[in-house]
Amino acid sequence: MIGAALRACQRRAIAAFALALAFILAPCGARPAWALADWFGVEASVFDNTLSGTGSIDDHGVPGTEFDFKDTLGLDDHDTAGAARFWFRWGKKNRLFFDYTTTSHSGSAVLSQPLVFNGTTYAAGERFDTDVMLDLYQARYRYSFLDLKVVEFGLGLGINEGHFKMDAEGSVSGTESVDRSLPFPTVAAGVVIKPLPAFHIRLEGDGVSATVSGDHVRFVDWRAQIEWYFLHFFGVVAGYRSIDADVRTESDGEVDIQYKGPYAGLGVKF
Repeated sequence: MIGAALRACQRRAIAAFALALAFILAPCGARPAWALADWFGVEASVFDNTLSGTGSIDDHGVPGTEFDFKDTLGLDDHDTAGAARFWFRWGKKNRLFFDYTTTSHSGSAVLSQPLVFNGTTYAAGERFDTDVMLDLYQARYRYSFLDLKVVEFGLGLGINEGHFKMDAEGSVSGTESVDRSLPFPTVAAGVVIKPLPAFHIRLEGDGVSATVSGDHVRFVDWRAQIEWYFLHFFGVVAGYRSIDADVRTESDGEVDIQYKGPYAGLGVKF
């Protein structure tokens, strides 16, 4: 699992860099002209997620065997992933959000029955090692139809790209790898409740369900977040997030996967 180890190091480096960036930028927010405007913000967090789901990897007409990530492949369902958000505001109504999330899960199992994966048949009794990685890039625009002192509500559109990579290695039958990227749009909505000037409760969701030329994608990403800026320009964020994706294509098969769990981090705005 050398790839998994390298991946883990990469995630830690991304999280450390984002957190360091938050600390470095924090003093910039002390300038009153920026502090009162809140035009731009950075959030860096750690996503303590669990993975569940099923899949079947085809190879251009050769159907794959359906598997469960945990029960069949022995995948470790827990991962501490890095996540980052950059947001911009202009005017009173317009918001832009950019999010990046990376996760990696590894596992090993002795197959109880034959498994066809990406055109290769792995025999029962064979040891099967797996690495599953997801990089999710998201950009969304949201317009605030309601922007009051205590509550804000907006709707918008998002552009997303999911990069899914799955490496498999059998003790007898060799290695296979699936590496796919999928761009897709979403409809976005968000509510911000502001009981105190420094304390906000944020509820957000993005989703899409569409079938095009026989290929289907269903994607739902939602989060509930609290934000406490104990200094106007610097604070903490924490919440719970769920990412649910079901992608089915005629050539590659289907992956129905869910990531969910709590997260916490730091925020800077100026």
